[in-house]
Amino acid sequence: MKAGGIAVGVLVLVLAAGAFWWLQDHPDGAPQATLPDAGERDDRTPVRVTDVEMRDFETVIEALGSVRARESVMLRPTVTERVEEILFEEGDRVEQGEVLVRLSADEEQARRDEAQVRFDEARRELERVRDRVQDGIVTGQEVDQQSSRLEEAGAALAAASAQVEDRTIRAPFTGTLGLRQISPGAMVSPDTDIVELDDIRTVRLDFPVPERFATAIELGMKVTGRSAAGEFDADVTALSNRIDVSTRTLSVRAVADNPDRHLRPGMLATVRLALDPERAPAVPEGAVIQRADEHFVFRLHDDDTVSRERIRVGRRADGWVEVTDGLEEGEPVVSEGVSRVRDGSEVRLRDAGEDG
Repeated sequence: MKAGGIAVGVLVLVLAAGAFWWLQDHPDGAPQATLPDAGERDDRTPVRVTDVEMRDFETVIEALGSVRARESVMLRPTVTERVEEILFEEGDRVEQGEVLVRLSADEEQARRDEAQVRFDEARRELERVRDRVQDGIVTGQEVDQQSSRLEEAGAALAAASAQVEDRTIRAPFTGTLGLRQISPGAMVSPDTDIVELDDIRTVRLDFPVPERFATAIELGMKVTGRSAAGEFDADVTALSNRIDVSTRTLSVRAVADNPDRHLRPGMLATVRLALDPERAPAVPEGAVIQRADEHFVFRLHDDDTVSRERIRVGRRADGWVEVTDGLEEGEPVVSEGVSRVRDGSEVRLRDAGEDG
């Protein structure tokens, strides 16, 4: 009991000292609070505003296409014969009509020489009988008969020459040769591959376009392509007459210049085709509110209030939305802070360094 009494006495003394100290600092008996500086509080919603501006929009079609040579062929012989001479190297650039391969043609050349002799004899005989017609020794009928013999000899000579020519393989067009598939002395036939020939000074690019865009594609349209060789430009040159019923697409062909030969047949290319480019009013994507299938923006008025306006939207590009109806160029709309405002709200422009 003595310990408890001592503790109570100490507590009383402490409380008395504290009260004495408090009364010294507050003679009036009440605490004094520090009030904030006088001024009104701004309860307006902070927002950022952007004016409606004119921007370029276009409908872009992207597709995968295949690069093809302007002209391409796998050279094959038309007869079965032995390879006598190969006159090209792999990768050579050759001109139209240039001889590439000679096949054995000894018998055919002999027949052609024989046909040539007969043709020359028939021609000389015709000249001789024509000279005798004036002397009355030869009749006109005999001249006609000899003319027929000359024509027959000429036909035989042409046939023999064709047999020789069939054993001479020439480039059908100017282009670049690929890999050789034969060797001298090999026996070849009409189904034997000799060498591929491609003309890739210009290349074709074939790609599909969805059916809904078919009527918008026109000859001469510009196409941008990207392949392993880099980017390139092309022009639409042809359209298919039909829609593919299995894919519901239209086949489109474009042609691109290929002066450095970097584009090669068979390459895969990503194609970009821009349709109906147009300049139209636009707002930032963040300014647009969507409710079901409707779109709205908050337009700022001179009294710093906003109103919710319904708009029609179109295409999108680079963070901007095309406005097809409901706004005009130069009208201010709320572009940041949209979620905090309501129709009729009073707003203030957010400071440059103020967080959202």
